[in-house]
Amino acid sequence: MSLSPNATTASPDPFALLPKVPSLKNTYGAILIGTFVSLMLYGVTLHQVYRYLRTYSSDSYLTKCYVGLLLLLDTLHSILCMHMCYWYLVSNYFSPLRLYTGIWSINLLSVLVGCTIVACQCFYVRRVYLINRKYKYIVALSCGMFLVVLACATGATVEASILPNYSEFEKVTWLISAGFGGAVVIDVMLTTVLIVTLHRRRTGFRRTDSIIDVLILYAMCTGLLTDILSALTFIFALVVPNEMIYVGLDTVAAKVYVNSVLAALNLRESFAHGSGNSGAMAAAVALFRRPYASSEPGGHWDTSGPIYVDSNLKAISEPLPDTPPKALSLNGAIEQQVLNVGLQGRV
Repeated sequence: MSLSPNATTASPDPFALLPKVPSLKNTYGAILIGTFVSLMLYGVTLHQVYRYLRTYSSDSYLTKCYVGLLLLLDTLHSILCMHMCYWYLVSNYFSPLRLYTGIWSINLLSVLVGCTIVACQCFYVRRVYLINRKYKYIVALSCGMFLVVLACATGATVEASILPNYSEFEKVTWLISAGFGGAVVIDVMLTTVLIVTLHRRRTGFRRTDSIIDVLILYAMCTGLLTDILSALTFIFALVVPNEMIYVGLDTVAAKVYVNSVLAALNLRESFAHGSGNSGAMAAAVALFRRPYASSEPGGHWDTSGPIYVDSNLKAISEPLPDTPPKALSLNGAIEQQVLNVGLQGRV
């Protein structure tokens, strides 16, 4: 018996009885992309730590411990990201129901990101405090915001560990949104203080003011990318809590925070010995802080009033009360100390 050419035979689908796999594009797909980017940034972190240890071996023990803490947090963050991607997308690739349950790595991610952001922002808070002690109230407010960020991050981790599945976690994504909202407020506040302080140092001399403009631009750019990523995380966690785009964004944001601090530490050498601009850049960084013109060791730092840079930008002169202007040469150890105060905030 021959079959008609138009006849068709229906073959049963062997996967028809299996649970339908949900779309992963805006959930674990976003986490996977965020992990890819964050691991590339982790490589940058390792390079910056290596460069720091080779270049600034004379830094204080406390600063080196701080860099080690950032590296530890960044390494743990990378481990969590790799584990959750492997567990969901490799170990349980054929178990769709597993996609709705939590694992320790993704549960701990929120609190680790919160600790990383606060640790990085402590660097900028300390710099603002050392620039001018009158900003102590802003520093106190920032420290209060730190507690809010940590509380939200810890709350998100606790809720993720308690709730039975991630469909319930949509109700508490506001904790992540609030935490990153606090991070944006701190970043904007500290950057504004730094810019205002620099702007008030303008002297009316075109070349000096142009250097101040460069420093203002530098202060803006160092916090711009972190602000953008934090703001996007805040928005996506609030608007689309049923998706995981905000998880991919905060994964990248944590790496950017770490790299921004390490870049600020490593830029001291570049500012001091930039090609053809060493005197200009050293004089520019000195605008952050200035010492009283005194030959006595251990003189304290003054943060009020303008600083005048001479025409060749090799020395800084400042008028003192009842005394003629006195020049401070920016070379050797003095130059390095000024750079440390300006970029790192270390005295």
